[in-house]
Amino acid sequence: MDHFEMVEKLRAKANVSYEDAKAALEAVNWDLLDALVYLEKEGKMNPDAAASYTTKQEPAPKPAPEGETTKGMFRRMLEVIAGAINRMNKISLEVHKKGKIVLTLPLTAFALLLIFCFWFIIPLMVVGLFFGMTYRFQGSQAVQGVNKVMDTAAGVAQNIKTGVNNSDKKDNSGTVE
Repeated sequence: MDHFEMVEKLRAKANVSYEDAKAALEAVNWDLLDALVYLEKEGKMNPDAAASYTTKQEPAPKPAPEGETTKGMFRRMLEVIAGAINRMNKISLEVHKKGKIVLTLPLTAFALLLIFCFWFIIPLMVVGLFFGMTYRFQGSQAVQGVNKVMDTAAGVAQNIKTGVNNSDKKDNSGTVE
């Protein structure tokens, strides 16, 4: 417990001013029980102060009961959402072409684009694969599995592109398959 908390606790228990509580704690080398005795000897404790004292730490507050209020549930829900957004802001989607980064987009912005422009973004990304674009997520160890999937998708698009180019070359050369 830091000194400010000790002063506040003594002030509340002994019903004295902040200055009296701090002076008493300083006089007894920051011991709460000795400070209470010191204040009592000095006659500074007000009569409506509690009669018993302890140095026992107060227990931690109990978790909310099953019938938690709507306000508490709403607050916890907002905390979860804020935590998720903070984690998503630490991860970014990078679009590469020929080894160079073309675009970097925070995962939060990418998720919003997917939500509101799904039918535009997904086809655009697929077409981008055929034009040599690759996609990587950066910022967390958790995205390594996603990056493997992205690399596989880029490889499949490259194989399809190569297969189409090879079949066009055979057709143009006059040979029949």
